[in-house]
Amino acid sequence: MATNPSLMQGRLEMRAAEIEGAIVRVAARFPEVNVADTLILRMLMLLGRELSSLLEHALAPHDLNDTDFRILMSLVSQPDSVACPSDLCAFVAQSPANMTRVADALSERGLITRTASELDRRRTMLRITPEGEALSRSLLPVVTAIVRGVFGDMPQSSRRALLEQLRALTVQIDRHDPSR
Repeated sequence: MATNPSLMQGRLEMRAAEIEGAIVRVAARFPEVNVADTLILRMLMLLGRELSSLLEHALAPHDLNDTDFRILMSLVSQPDSVACPSDLCAFVAQSPANMTRVADALSERGLITRTASELDRRRTMLRITPEGEALSRSLLPVVTAIVRGVFGDMPQSSRRALLEQLRALTVQIDRHDPSR
């Protein structure tokens, strides 16, 4: 009895195979396309979207999204749990306009407060509230379960190697476009 290979693959594996097939077909028509490099970038984008989706789904019952959670955790990571919104923009990959919108929503929910900077009254500072910190702490088991599930039984040595390759790619991207 023949087994359909597509039934043995997961949804992402099938999507990755479709992407690879498309890239190979494009490269056949445009030889300057490097299949491996293009596939790596497309896989990173696919996986990034999928990871965001997993987090969004897990955070939705708490009326949070990935951006909200990253901002709360970024504030937890700061000395005294305080930061300027503009400093958080790069850390959570948000534009200043979107940071303002998200900070407004988190403030309305009582998860953060906004105050004027003691050093420069023109600057606004964000501080996580005890309620925001408690919510963040309560979500850690959910988020860490996702992380454990994503990496599954991948050996630690493979995880470290992947991390080093991602760091190297980060350096390459910075070299390619230092203006960002």
